Amino acid sequence: MAAPKISAQQQRKIEVILTKWNGKLTWDALVERIKLELDLETTRQTLCTYAGINVCFKKKKAQFRGVTLPLYTSVTASDIKLVDQLEHLKAEISILEKNNAEQLRLIERIFANAKAIPNLDLRALIKTRPEDMSK
Repeated sequence: MAAPKISAQQQRKIEVILTKWNGKLTWDALVERIKLELDLETTRQTLCTYAGINVCFKKKKAQFRGVTLPLYTSVTASDIKLVDQLEHLKAEISILEKNNAEQLRLIERIFANAKAIPNLDLRALIKTRPEDMSK
């Protein structure tokens, strides 16, 4: 016996059932819930043929697995490359910040040591050089 067609209204009700679903989700459990709530006998195969129901089912399963809905629906190869590039740039920034901090400590140490030298004018250490004028 062929399963009856599901009307658009019934399809929306099934999608609502899926959206509100709590607990373990299987096709068999969904078929049972539809039979109880909507008094509609159907099969997993019939439900799979309706794109809205199938997508809603997959999204709900992904949600239970911990995959967020926007991530599940929109991740592409270029997104993965962007994430890799982001991680690379974060690592590079971390290294540059570390180098910058080390260089600043070196400059501070140089000035601290220069202060200890008697009769040394610190302004002479930071005056503009002729090679810097041409830039």
